[in-house]
Amino acid sequence: MMLMYSTTPITVHSWVPGSENKEFISLQAAIEYAGKHIDELPAIEILIRTGAHRYVIIWGDQLAALVRRVCVLNRGKASQGH
Repeated sequence: MMLMYSTTPITVHSWVPGSENKEFISLQAAIEYAGKHIDELPAIEILIRTGAHRYVIIWGDQLAALVRRVCVLNRGKASQGH
């Protein structure tokens, strides 16, 4: 499942001046990273490679919704001792 692991890097691209792109092996890790930079969220997009020079781009409201969902799931697991 792509949420957990990917064979290609998933890139978190930030348009904030001076910030670097970060690569992850899971969509979940990329979303968690974006959540840690919630104040910069309007300038962040997640790029998922789907083939030669093709990407799925997650940004804006869609990315904000995923961050909320993943962060809520992680808080729930942490409170259960996982």
